[in-house]
Order: sequence, then C-alpha cells, then structure tokens
Amino acid sequence: MTAISLEHREAEQLLIEEARRHQRRRQRVIAAIVSTIVAAAGVAYAVTSGGSSPRPRPISGQPVSLAAFPICTSSHLHVSLSGQPNGAAGTIYYTLKLVNNGPECTVAPVVARGFNTTSSSYAGPWSRTYVTSHTKTVLTTGRAAYVPLGIGQSVNWPTSLCRPANVNAIRVALAGNHSVIGAVVLHTSVCTTTQNMHTQSASLNPSGV
Repeated sequence: MTAISLEHREAEQLLIEEARRHQRRRQRVIAAIVSTIVAAAGVAYAVTSGGSSPRPRPISGQPVSLAAFPICTSSHLHVSLSGQPNGAAGTIYYTLKLVNNGPECTVAPVVARGFNTTSSSYAGPWSRTYVTSHTKTVLTTGRAAYVPLGIGQSVNWPTSLCRPANVNAIRVALAGNHSVIGAVVLHTSVCTTTQNMHTQSASLNPSGV
C-alpha cells in the first residue's frame, strides 16, 4: 500500500508540474498577443492622428518686433510726385513718393490737403485714408515708398455740395497727428465742403500699388 501511495503522489506531482508549465506557457502567449495588439493600436493611432492633425513645422527666424521699426517721423520723410497721373471713373490718380532720410522705420498712413502757396492757406478738408494693404512698409535709409493719391474731379459734384476751389499745391501729412511732411506742386480743383481726395496704403512698388 505504501508503494502504491508513493506512486500516486509522484503521479499527482508530475501532473501538477505539467499543469503549471502549461499555465506559464499560456500566460507568455497571452502576454505576447496583448503586446502585439497594443503596439498595433499605437501605430494606428499615430497614423490617424498624424493624418488629421499634422505636426506643426518648425518656423525659421523670429517674429518681427514692432519696436525695431518705429513709425517714420515727418521730419525724416521727403515727399514728391512720381510718374504720370492716371484717370479712372472721374478720379485722377497721382503717386506720392516718400523717401526716408532717417533710420529704418515703418511708413504710417498719410493724408493730403489742398494748399495755396501764394496765401499760405489750406483749401478743403484733409483727405480720406483707405487701408488697402495690411502689410507694413518698412523703409531703410534712402529708400522710397509710394502712396496712391486720388483726386475726384470737382465737376462730379453739384456746386452746392462741393464748393470747388483752385489750389497750386497739395500738402501731405501723417494721418494720425497731421504732422506735415511737405508739399508737392499740383494745380487742381478741390472741394471745400466734401472730401474729394483720398490716399491708399504705402507700397515699395513705384506703381503705388
């Protein structure tokens, strides 16, 4: 009986060991499968997220500091006329040339107003200013910017609404504080009760646009 009991115990022990080996193998197989699934899911997520939300590309250079390009002062600008006038839809377009005689700066919007040099007096209101470009025009020393100046022909308005006056010059100033840059010789007619002149954004293009 003792020998038989020992044989049964040894057999049971062998079965237990074999069962444990099977369990360990099964755990290793399950762990490998889980790792494969997790890795595949990670790759799929990376591909999907990369397609819908691409990584931002690195930007070279630094943002421009506005402090590095202060507004050009009127004393550092010289104004003259550039090129030939052009007519369009009852408006004569001229091009103002602004040369920077000072340090590097940004051209602010400018306005124009009729002026008589003989009496040193203004005629009519300051012009309207249209921002036609939001790109800042930066001038280095000696470089020029160009500003379109449109003068609506006074005959397009009834006399009572325009009250035209002849001038022999146009004064140009900074739009913000009307600090005068200078004057250009121009014989034209301006409205004294209606704004028949307008300026547009400055450009580095000699055509003024």
